[in-house]
Amino acid sequence: MKIIKKTAYLLLVLLCVSFLSFFLANISPIDPAEAYARRISRSAGTELIAQYKKITGFDKTLPEQYWSWIKRAARLDFGVSYITKKDIRTELRKALPATLTVAVCAAVFIIVFSVPLGITAALNNGRFADRFIGFFSFVSFSVPGYFAGLLCLRYFGMHLHWFPVIGHGHIVSVLFAAFVLALPMIGMLTRLLRSFLLENEDKEYIQYAKARGIGSRYIMTRHLLRNAAPVLLTLWGQNIGYLIAGTAITESIFSIPGIGIYALNAAINRDFPVINAYLVLTAFAFVVCNGAAEFLGAALNPLLRNRA
Repeated sequence: MKIIKKTAYLLLVLLCVSFLSFFLANISPIDPAEAYARRISRSAGTELIAQYKKITGFDKTLPEQYWSWIKRAARLDFGVSYITKKDIRTELRKALPATLTVAVCAAVFIIVFSVPLGITAALNNGRFADRFIGFFSFVSFSVPGYFAGLLCLRYFGMHLHWFPVIGHGHIVSVLFAAFVLALPMIGMLTRLLRSFLLENEDKEYIQYAKARGIGSRYIMTRHLLRNAAPVLLTLWGQNIGYLIAGTAITESIFSIPGIGIYALNAAINRDFPVINAYLVLTAFAFVVCNGAAEFLGAALNPLLRNRA
């Protein structure tokens, strides 16, 4: 029953996102067919614009356009790009591996950095290490991603020459892009883990362990961290959708040909079929990752099973 509810929720979200993208495109003050026609010919007249409206389907009403598109999208047929004249599904299939590589590396970085930093901050509560990690966490989720990316590009790319500034394929540029993408989540999870560990330090089973002479480091890593795992993994899983959908700026800075920069170029050129396909794909990633994270948290924590 729960799986059926989650599937129905997924379908509802996808329908809402697809309809909103169509609605917002049609209330735009710029006629998509006119913009497309003037891209082909700057002196496009009324007849040429009307011809392109018929070709692109913008001469139909909004419900007719939406129904025609949703029937094809259900078969994963998102049409052809107005700009490149290529099949969108094929283009997305080519761009998706680069985005997934960056997103997976970013997800690994979140765990690798946030867990040790959170434990270190909790073990050194009120000391210099705790204050320094708190400052780093604050800066990490306060600094805009594009600014952090440009700093890495300027210093590590142009000054130290660790990776090429222009072009794609260098593993170091992918790792830096993943780190910049993961930086806000590292700061957030670090603070959350520190707060959770310190709040539960006064629980009875922790006091009993201390009375037995068990060291604070062992208690922190073996008992408190184990209890924090369901919450951390749930938040971590929910942010994977953000990592997949939030790669546009990072990919453009580090010249990574993923779906983010593909959608960004489509938005600049008003390529509405590509924009609609990208919005549906990212909405799907969000809902699936959130659902998977919720089920994972329920599996690890019996108290959450009735809420999943």
